[in-house]
Amino acid sequence: MWHSLSCSSHSFSTVDNILGCLAGHLIHMMGDSTLWQWWEYLRDTVPCEWHPEASGSTCPVSDRASDGSRNKSGHSDELAGTQLVPAHSLRTPVASLHSVVRELGGLARGSQTVVVLGLGTHLTTFPPSIFVPRLARIRAAVAALLAREPRTLVVIKLANTGYKSVYGSDWFTLQMNRLLGAGFADLCVAFVDAWEMTSMVLPNNIHPSQLIVRNEVDFLLSLICPT
Repeated sequence: MWHSLSCSSHSFSTVDNILGCLAGHLIHMMGDSTLWQWWEYLRDTVPCEWHPEASGSTCPVSDRASDGSRNKSGHSDELAGTQLVPAHSLRTPVASLHSVVRELGGLARGSQTVVVLGLGTHLTTFPPSIFVPRLARIRAAVAALLAREPRTLVVIKLANTGYKSVYGSDWFTLQMNRLLGAGFADLCVAFVDAWEMTSMVLPNNIHPSQLIVRNEVDFLLSLICPT
């Protein structure tokens, strides 16, 4: 298990641990294929009620009580549980693609809402002059969201190592991560330092193994459920 030197984290080793943490939350994941790996890990680990249109759709995860029944939540007559909104799918209609800024503009559910943003990896082939204006717009949207509902948990996933290309090396990725850290430094957001988690792991792979993904997800869950 990976241990952060700056933040407290713990392992969510069972399905019940994960469900107990996620119960009642709405998780929005917006990012690239490395964030999609988080979605796949949760999808494959946690019992999930899949809809026919599951590609690119929401997926409610039941909150299982000790007797196997399903509890009611405090929001109208919704079932307690979690909706995981995937960030990526193999086939997604163009009409289903939305900008992060617009998506953030429509969110406001308070302490039950968790927003996870995976930013940077696809922009390492561009100079910072391209990335910074986009980052500024997303930062403004996050600031507006937190002003509307300060209890919303916003998590920024930093880009991980493993991009071995003359067009997008780890050096470029490191610059993006530094810009992300500086861009959100004055906002009440949390970071998952995927760079730190993957920089000492071999073999180098832009899409790390499930063990690394599990550690990343465990850290996310530790942010949602710190105790």
